[in-house]
Amino acid sequence: MVDMSRPTTRTPVAIFNSHAEFVDALREALDREGLPTATALLAEIQDGTLDLVAFLEEHDPRVIVYDLPRPFERHWNFLRLLRQTDALRNRTWILTTTDKKALDPAVGALDVIEIAFGAPYDLGAVVKAVHHALADVRRLRPESGVRRAPRGIAPAPVSIAQEAAAQLAIAIAQARLSERVKRLM
Repeated sequence: MVDMSRPTTRTPVAIFNSHAEFVDALREALDREGLPTATALLAEIQDGTLDLVAFLEEHDPRVIVYDLPRPFERHWNFLRLLRQTDALRNRTWILTTTDKKALDPAVGALDVIEIAFGAPYDLGAVVKAVHHALADVRRLRPESGVRRAPRGIAPAPVSIAQEAAAQLAIAIAQARLSERVKRLM
């Protein structure tokens, strides 16, 4: 039996994206740089197919490369909810999108790396950002395991309806997680 109280591996980078081909391309680019990755598709996280708690316990990524696809508002709200959880609050986040020009008015101006959709992907900016983020984490908290707060993610204006929908999504995700935990016990 695996002891899940401590990570079984220390994976510096997690990639959460909506496109499997991008995940593969970025994983290969980071691997060439000597940076192991753990990956997941956003749909697997959002629908509960992936046990995110177990994923984080197993890999304990220092940096998360996270995609913001369309519809931006829905994905932005989901990201905000994820970042509020204890397990993800203090991780370093690198945000990517395929349409920064459309993203900014939808959720507010963000520090996001724009990726041209389709192979070959220009991954240089993402790889550079990962190296920079890992260097910051190591420099600021080399031994403590405490990660610095994410930079460049500003709160977006959210309507009452959007907030209610987000709260409902949290309640549903928590109920699914509770059911899984009950089944495991």
